[in-house]
Amino acid sequence: MSTIIEVSNLSFSYPTEEGKAAHRVLHDIDLKIEEGEFVAILGHNGCGKSTLAKHFNGILKADRGSVHVLGMDAGDEENLLEIRRNVGMVFQNPDNQIIATVVDEDVAFALENLGIPHDEMARRVDEALELVGLSEYRQRAPHMLSGGQKQRVAIAGILAMRPKCIILDEPTAMLDPKGRKEVMKTILRLNREEHITVVLITHYMDEAVQADRVIVMAEGEMILDDTPREVFQNVGLLHSLSLDVPQTAELMFALRQEDIKVPISVLNVDECVAEIEKLLGGGEND
Repeated sequence: MSTIIEVSNLSFSYPTEEGKAAHRVLHDIDLKIEEGEFVAILGHNGCGKSTLAKHFNGILKADRGSVHVLGMDAGDEENLLEIRRNVGMVFQNPDNQIIATVVDEDVAFALENLGIPHDEMARRVDEALELVGLSEYRQRAPHMLSGGQKQRVAIAGILAMRPKCIILDEPTAMLDPKGRKEVMKTILRLNREEHITVVLITHYMDEAVQADRVIVMAEGEMILDDTPREVFQNVGLLHSLSLDVPQTAELMFALRQEDIKVPISVLNVDECVAEIEKLLGGGEND
């Protein structure tokens, strides 16, 4: 397994008005993301998670430290085109990313700018729309699609460039539950079946539990970095950071507060039901 993104001692500040000290957003971040991983990044608004992600494909440049993508220095402008071909970014509002009046034209837009030959471009558009399950919508007007479908069009536009990694910055925040489910199903399939590295910034714990790894940020620093099962055992800490936890972990935490012996490392409904059945049946729990 090779390293896709490597961050070393990264610090970053946004400029402020003249005469005022710069606002430090990231503090000495060290991080590696490996090929094929699905990493979720959590944190309250203003914690620096989106700022960090924007360093992964060179949208922002570090004040101190370094970011390397596939071995390329993201601080070197000569590398940016190749980095952005390999690391695509999908933002919160799909309406801000869709620019064409027909779905397949929108998916092809970046390829046209790169000068990809027409036959190759057509193949890539077909593949990308198939991967996100929108082949039958290729001639539709994007504004006629649902929110979830629009976000999948935005993802298809990135996939057409055949990236090794996709960064998604709260892609389901503006969607209804059905749209969220559509987008998450697409993200999981791309990671599990197509082996595309995924970095997902989200506020939804039910999305984070599906990742291989969860990073929790606060005040520009990484507080936790582990599997979902390990991270979500830290219920008290996460609450102190104004973060939710999965409802199953919340229930186990509440039971333990009442001195009821149940494990807190429960992430899904089936596991929760099994533990409660043990409890009601008088079974032993760790």
